[in-house]
Amino acid sequence: MSSQILLSGGDKWYSYSGEIFGDVSAPATISMILIPNTGLRDSYIAIEPFFGDPVTTAAGSGLGFQVKLDDVIIINSQKILIDGNHNNNESWKLFVPRQSKLEVISMNTTGNNTQIRGANLIGYYL
Repeated sequence: MSSQILLSGGDKWYSYSGEIFGDVSAPATISMILIPNTGLRDSYIAIEPFFGDPVTTAAGSGLGFQVKLDDVIIINSQKILIDGNHNNNESWKLFVPRQSKLEVISMNTTGNNTQIRGANLIGYYL
């Protein structure tokens, strides 16, 4: 799990999860990025999720993501597999108030617990 890292100029920050995957005993959700306190300035952030190849392409087996601000779900996205692909080239841009708790979570399905997934994030202080 990754935390917030400031860039040298002091006006931007980033976080990345790296490749995350579970096993058959993995819980329904995996926290990938957790930033307990985003700092003393408001931010505008962009989150880019990514996926590896699915283990199964059965209906209802697409992985998903949640984004929480101060433990409130503000993004909940679980894409349907189409021809074995996630069809998930989406990214999210959002305003994050100062001193917020920010968390990016992977939502698993039983068939794809071992599928690789992750997220990259860049934040711009306002």
